Amino acid sequence: MFVRVGLPIASGLGVLLAVAAMVAGAQKAPLRPIPFPPSVSPYKHTIAGSGVVEASTDDIYIGTPFNEIIWDVFVEVGDEVKKGDLLFHLDTRTFDAQLVEAMAAKEKAQVELENISTELSLYNALSDKRAISLNSYNQTFYRKQAAEVALEAAEAKIRTAKTYIDRSFVKAPCDGKVLQKSIHRGETANLNPFNNESLIVFGPKCPFHLRVSIDEDDAWRFQSNTCAVAFVRGNSSLKYPLKWVRTEPLMIPKRSLTGDNAERVDTRVLVVIYSFDCDTPFVYMGQVMDVYIQAISADTRYPDAKM
Repeated sequence: MFVRVGLPIASGLGVLLAVAAMVAGAQKAPLRPIPFPPSVSPYKHTIAGSGVVEASTDDIYIGTPFNEIIWDVFVEVGDEVKKGDLLFHLDTRTFDAQLVEAMAAKEKAQVELENISTELSLYNALSDKRAISLNSYNQTFYRKQAAEVALEAAEAKIRTAKTYIDRSFVKAPCDGKVLQKSIHRGETANLNPFNNESLIVFGPKCPFHLRVSIDEDDAWRFQSNTCAVAFVRGNSSLKYPLKWVRTEPLMIPKRSLTGDNAERVDTRVLVVIYSFDCDTPFVYMGQVMDVYIQAISADTRYPDAKM
């Protein structure tokens, strides 16, 4: 009796539960409001591009003059330094020894020169020149010249050793900020030209420059004396006016690719440099920003252009 009555009832309940689950699953969850919609150009006719924040003199990649042990590092990332401040110091013990050797060679050359000069003075003071042979006099004369050359060579070696020692103290080329540091005390400073890793990335703090890439299809619409604005990605409420600095006349291949299937990898871009206030918050070196530039209308025609 239970099987004939209860089984159909249980099956019906199962069907109802399945339908209820399907209905509940088909209901769309309420969409959360977007806190910051994508940035929109404030201009009627515009060119859109992406810009990379960089130092006003371009990023300076500090290198090393020698393959040598790093004796000490004087800066950390974020430090602001003045022109001539020490960044790091290489081991100078080899150059110190060369300097001592060169100074000893100079002393020896000076003694030799004084000795020969005294001997030559005695020869010149003789009332009767027949007291010495002409050959002996000439030998002494040229020995003095050789001693003078040896002294000059020793002095040059001293200057070379001092130059090497001075170059081992790597200093800031200008006022600025340490943007990146990849060296530590005790490591070897690598002079390998095939290694693109820089020891320290350094750049002036102010002003910020924005390197904007404009697609070659839009390059003809660009004008340097128009308005431009940059938006911080992820927060379209952060926008900053830009000031044109220069336009680089040589177009280069596009380097910043998005990975879109429709994107052309052979596209070339016009690079334009803008500047903006260095006290701008929420902006960092190397950051990518969305840029909109006021431009000529895309349907502008030039019928009188010479072919």
